[in-house]
Amino acid sequence: MLSISSSLTEDSLKRKPKRKKRKNNFQHLCCVFLSPSIMNSCQVCAEPTKNNCSNCNQVSYCSVQHQKQDWKSHKPNCHPYKIAHNEVLGRHLVATRNIKPYEIILKEAPLVRGPAQISAPVCMGCLNSIEPTDHIECEQCGWPLCGPECKSLDEHRAECKLTKDRGQKVNVQEFQGPHPLYTCVSTVRCLLLGETNAANAKKFSDLESLESTRRGSSQWKADLTSIGQFIPKFFKTQKFSEEEIMRTVGALQINGHEVPTSDPPHVAVFYVASFTENSCLPNLAKSFNKHGHCILWAPQAIKKNSHLSICYSDAIWGTSDRQRHLMQTKLFKCACLRCQDPTELGTNYSAIKCEDRKCSGLMLPTKADDWHGGWQCKECGKQVPKQYVEGILERAGQDIQSMEKTIENGFKYLKHYERWLPSQHFHMSEIKILLVQIIAKDQQELMVVSDERLQLKLKFARELVELYETITPCEVRTLGTLCFELHSAIAENTRRIALETTLSPTEMLNESLMYVDKCVNYLQYESDIFVEGHILKQAKINRDALRMVMRIC
Repeated sequence: MLSISSSLTEDSLKRKPKRKKRKNNFQHLCCVFLSPSIMNSCQVCAEPTKNNCSNCNQVSYCSVQHQKQDWKSHKPNCHPYKIAHNEVLGRHLVATRNIKPYEIILKEAPLVRGPAQISAPVCMGCLNSIEPTDHIECEQCGWPLCGPECKSLDEHRAECKLTKDRGQKVNVQEFQGPHPLYTCVSTVRCLLLGETNAANAKKFSDLESLESTRRGSSQWKADLTSIGQFIPKFFKTQKFSEEEIMRTVGALQINGHEVPTSDPPHVAVFYVASFTENSCLPNLAKSFNKHGHCILWAPQAIKKNSHLSICYSDAIWGTSDRQRHLMQTKLFKCACLRCQDPTELGTNYSAIKCEDRKCSGLMLPTKADDWHGGWQCKECGKQVPKQYVEGILERAGQDIQSMEKTIENGFKYLKHYERWLPSQHFHMSEIKILLVQIIAKDQQELMVVSDERLQLKLKFARELVELYETITPCEVRTLGTLCFELHSAIAENTRRIALETTLSPTEMLNESLMYVDKCVNYLQYESDIFVEGHILKQAKINRDALRMVMRIC
């Protein structure tokens, strides 16, 4: 009775509620609300009015008729945010009204996309990996393609013409590991936007490159050799100055997003999304549809006038790693709420245990803003040099990378490193995520796994959901996956208990339903080309099945 069967179909469970007939008027597109104290001019007739567009709160109308009349012009700019500017942040996005949970803030196609700067050979059309014996070459330029269907894609036009004008086809022979030719491809595509898409070229030129800050750094010097000096020489062209190339490299690195819709992921630049500021405790989640378009949405409510933010780094990392990555790739030190708090909102996610085994305290940086200096125990005051901390973390990280990912090795790791790392440390949490996913990987395994391991799966999943909802509330793929694992484990535990008792399982079923609902909410914008998209489909099936079971109970 309590089993959540993966064989159920959505169609067999889905109930189709009666829908209210929508009135044929303009209100559903862009409603008007009354602003009681501020008078503005109507966008159409300039008459004074208190009525604003309720979606963007930026444009005023004296009547629904004038709002409807202006909709075609206003629609492309009707968003719940505005682009603001100050000297510290530069351009950034600010909410112009209260934003509801799960609301989409922005859907945006890329200005340009291409291979990552460090990339093995990929198809120059779809950007997916190719095999030495399973690809074709473009007959005009020689760049590898996975098949004829990718030959005519717009993405390939830029480098194809430039290579053709070179007078000699590209000849890619090595397919294993990073290939030096691909280092410059995305930069070339950006440089040639003026020829392939003038509107996107204008927007790209408006983006920050931080060229003056980058110039002279080790990364800038490496880019000068591999891209800035390589492009004119390899393509036999004088179309681009060294200064223009290096500014383009900077804009691509500063504003580029890793897009996982290809394998391997590619890099893309989005215009409006580039104005979101960084926070390691952001208020926006970032998803991608199957076309590689960016979707920014709010997992939680956002108040009017709040700055809109995403995490430029990986929010699952500890503070030291995030800070290092941001400085290397984006050239700034983050000062968000999470980075300013060494305890990371009381989770001690990056803390280590005191060197004195008699002390139960935790060690954190002596200075809150310096993760590369000395560390001190917050209970006994003992201090250790950064080398001591780095040694522990380096070994712990290397052991994760090198270990075979089995259940037994996961438990051995937790047992070994509990001497130095608290239970919520990011390395310990990484292993717990692994264990939650590989203990009973499907419904069949879940039904026969031992009670002991089922309870550990439940324990770790609960801890991880609570932890990441605190410090990474917008890491929706991780949270959605964890909530699905927790829901499944609770449902199985409930089934086992129901077989041994006559007590009502309603409370436990409610908990399982709560987590599968969370899973659907977290993953609702994930495409079915991703694993998370398939989890979403199964979560909807399980949710409907649970609701049916609970009606029977």
